[in-house]
Amino acid sequence: MKYIMTDNRKALLKCGVAMAIGFVPVAAHAQAADAEPSSGDIVVTARKTGESILDVPLSVSAVTAADIEKRGITSINDIARLTPSVNINNNAASRNDRSAQQLIIRGFTPSAFTNPTASLFIDGVPVSSSSAISIISSPERVEVLKGPQSAYFGRNTFAGAINVVNRTPGTEFGGSVAGTLGTRDLYRLHADLEGPLIGDWLRFRITGDRTNKGGSY
Repeated sequence: MKYIMTDNRKALLKCGVAMAIGFVPVAAHAQAADAEPSSGDIVVTARKTGESILDVPLSVSAVTAADIEKRGITSINDIARLTPSVNINNNAASRNDRSAQQLIIRGFTPSAFTNPTASLFIDGVPVSSSSAISIISSPERVEVLKGPQSAYFGRNTFAGAINVVNRTPGTEFGGSVAGTLGTRDLYRLHADLEGPLIGDWLRFRITGDRTNKGGSY
């Protein structure tokens, strides 16, 4: 039994579906394999291409899938607590809910809720609310980019960006089930299933989580 601190105070059902489609010639696979970083390197997509985090000329903090599982990360607030120079304002626009959170990187606080200085992305696609990131179950990693990112991620990234990267579905059928129990009615259930549908051309990955945490009185 393990105890994990989390801000969730009521059950939250999360489900994410990732699907990968590939039409890549065999020769291209050989070239990609030669270009892969050595074993043990963390691969990030901070510049819209996979490369070792050591080769990226940017300030990048990557939270891997192993870190997410080990530390019980379930929200953008958990990412902020583990990443230096990153804060979350939970009372933006005079509201206190997940849809009104402000992302603050390196102290650049937005002048208004509608004028962010940092933005959130899922696989490089912008999302308007941090609640969209909460539905991603068991991502491959979370990349926190500090400093201006307009060249790669567009507007509203003057202070930086957070990009959640989904896992690529595997080439063989497989899955897993896991659970966590703790004090104060804490529990978490996780399940995932992946595999090919049409050879290497069409693959799927389905994941689901249910988390509950009682409040403190």
